[in-house]
Amino acid sequence: MTKIANAFKNKKAFIGFLTAGDPSADKTVEYILAMERAGCDLIEIGIPFSDPTAEGPVIQEANIRALSAGIKTDGVFDIVRRVREKTAVPLVFLTYMNPVFHYGYEEFFAKCEELGVDGIISPELPYEERGEMLPFAAKHNVDMITMVAPTSEERIK
Repeated sequence: MTKIANAFKNKKAFIGFLTAGDPSADKTVEYILAMERAGCDLIEIGIPFSDPTAEGPVIQEANIRALSAGIKTDGVFDIVRRVREKTAVPLVFLTYMNPVFHYGYEEFFAKCEELGVDGIISPELPYEERGEMLPFAAKHNVDMITMVAPTSEERIK
């Protein structure tokens, strides 16, 4: 059983979310550890992106602040490394395809595995197109969490 599946062993999970680097890398580490202490079963870490089209204004502004503070993908990985020194709480990246593609699928998922990132959500990735990333995620033991709108009855089947 994966750490993500284990987080849902009671059919529900308390999931926290934050944008990495907002307001700083140090605060992000502090907040993740506080979320675990507060009872989060799983924590989503948003990788800041310049065009977060699937997000509302609060998360868009968090992305802008984090990017303005200089956070980059390697900085997010460093945050995970620091968090993993203190906890094994399941961690999931929420990220757009562009940062993963730019980093390189193999390199990105290898780094996720090395540092203990348990899963990835990419909100703009169509379910039918997940095959582009899936082999890399599977090779490196990173769960791909896909989204399908509840109004997409045919796609849900």
